[in-house]
Amino acid sequence: MILKATDSLVRPARRTLNPTRLAVLSLLSIAIAFGCGNDGSSGTNGAGAGAAGGDGVEPFSGAVLCSFVIGEPVTGFIRLVPDEELEAAQQGGQPIDSVEGAIEVPGGVSCGVGDRSVFALNWESPTITRFDEVDGALVQGETVSLANFGLSSLASVSSQTVIVSDTKAYYVDAGSLQIIAWNPSTMETIGSIPLTVADSPEGLQRQPALTVVRIDEQLLVYNSYLTELDISAPRADLWFFDSTTDQIVATDVIEECGDLRSAVRATNGDLYIGSGSFSAAQHALGLPGSYPPCAIRIRAGTLEIDTSYRADLNAVTGGLPTGGPYAAIGDQALLLAYDTESMPIDPMSTASEIDRLPNWNFYEWVPGTEQPATRVESIPTGAGRPSTTEFDGRTFLVRFTEDFASTTPLDLTRRPVEVTFTFTNTLNGFARIGTEPEARMAQQIGNRSLSVLPFLSENSPNQPTGSRAYRCQSGVSTRVRPPSTSGSSLPSNRA
Repeated sequence: MILKATDSLVRPARRTLNPTRLAVLSLLSIAIAFGCGNDGSSGTNGAGAGAAGGDGVEPFSGAVLCSFVIGEPVTGFIRLVPDEELEAAQQGGQPIDSVEGAIEVPGGVSCGVGDRSVFALNWESPTITRFDEVDGALVQGETVSLANFGLSSLASVSSQTVIVSDTKAYYVDAGSLQIIAWNPSTMETIGSIPLTVADSPEGLQRQPALTVVRIDEQLLVYNSYLTELDISAPRADLWFFDSTTDQIVATDVIEECGDLRSAVRATNGDLYIGSGSFSAAQHALGLPGSYPPCAIRIRAGTLEIDTSYRADLNAVTGGLPTGGPYAAIGDQALLLAYDTESMPIDPMSTASEIDRLPNWNFYEWVPGTEQPATRVESIPTGAGRPSTTEFDGRTFLVRFTEDFASTTPLDLTRRPVEVTFTFTNTLNGFARIGTEPEARMAQQIGNRSLSVLPFLSENSPNQPTGSRAYRCQSGVSTRVRPPSTSGSSLPSNRA
C-alpha cells in the first residue's frame, strides 16, 4: 500500500530502553556504530563547527574511534587517532589503544561523524552531544535531547543516525518507527515523520530493527518480519525518504524475500539487498515457514523493487546455505556460505548455533548475472553475520576476539586479504575526520552497514520524480500509484 508523508509532528508514547550486557552483545551482530557522515554526495560539506587548526598549527588529520568495554556498567569511549599513529600501527602491527586519552561515556555510546565534529549518542539518555575537533583534541559542545519524541535513551540496537549536511541530520528510530530530524550546527530538533506500516499479516510480527541506506538525497529504510515461531518470514516493508523535502516519496512491500540485512551497489548503480546467514541457517534446518536465501534488486534511478529479479543465493554457491551480499569490491559482491562438507549441519542444532559456528566462508559473486560464486581463499573462515565498514575508500571485514578484548579489521580490497589494524576493546566503528568531505566515507560497523555501499557520486544517475511503485504478492507485481511529493517540510520542534 502506498502511503503519504504526514505533515504533523508525531510524538509516540514514551518507551524505556535499559542497556544490559545482553543488549550490548547483540550490538555486535545487529550493528550499531557510526552513523552516516558525509559520503561524497553533492551539496553537503559535513557537519560541525570545529576549527581547522589554530594559528600556526597544521589541521588535524586522522580517525575517530568509538568503542565500548563490557562491564557493570558498560563504558563507552571516543578517541581521536592521528595519521602518524595509524601509519605506525600498519607498519609495526602494534594494536591501537582505543582508551588511552579517550573521552569516557558511562553507560555506552555510539557515534555519528561530520566534517570536524563527532556526535555522541548516549545509551542511557535520549541525548546527542557534539564534540568539535580543535587542534587535534575533542572539545565538548552542545547537547540536543530527543525526549520530546518519546525516547528515553539512544541504545536501540538497530536505530541509526544519518548526517546529511551542516544543518540537517536524522535519527531513524526502529522502536517507534519514526525519522527524527535535528540540526548538527545549532543542536536543535526540527521535527519527525512516521514510518507508517500496513497491518502485519496474521501470524507475523515486525522485527524491532531497521536498515538505512543513503542514495544521494534519498534514504532507503527497510525492516523484516518473524513468524510466531521466531522464524524469519519472507516479507519486508520499504520506505524511500527524500531528505530535501523531508517526505516519504514511495513505499513498497516485499512478500517473497525477508531477513533483509545488508545491501551493495553495483558499478552500474543497481542496489542489491539480500537475506542474512541466520535465515540461511533456518532454511538449512528445514524449519517450517523458512525460505531459500534470496537477493532482490532496485534498479538505478528508480524508487521500486525490480519484480523481474530474485536471486537464489544458495544456487550461486553450489547449494550451500548462503547469506548476503555483505560488501562490494568493484564488480564483485561478497556472500557468506556455510561449509557443509567440513562440518555437516546437526539437525538438532538451532539456527543461532549454526550462525555462530566458525564455519562460514566468503565467496565472490557478480550480482545480476548467472555466474557461479567463487570462494575467496585468503579470507579466514569465521562465524555468520559478518560486520563490515569502509575506511579511506577500503572495505574492511571486522572481527572480534572471543573475549571482546580486541577488534581486528581485515582489508577486503587486497588479495590476499590482510590485517591492517588491530584495536583494543570492542570497536563500534572508526571514521576519517579532518579531511575533505569527498575523501570520507560513511562509517558503520555491522551486517546491515551503510558502509558496504560504494555510494553514488556526483556523476551518478539522478533519482527521477514520479517513479513507479509496485506491491509484490506471491511473485506477481501490481502497479500502484506513487504518493504525491507535494507538502510542507517538517514542522519546527526545538528542544
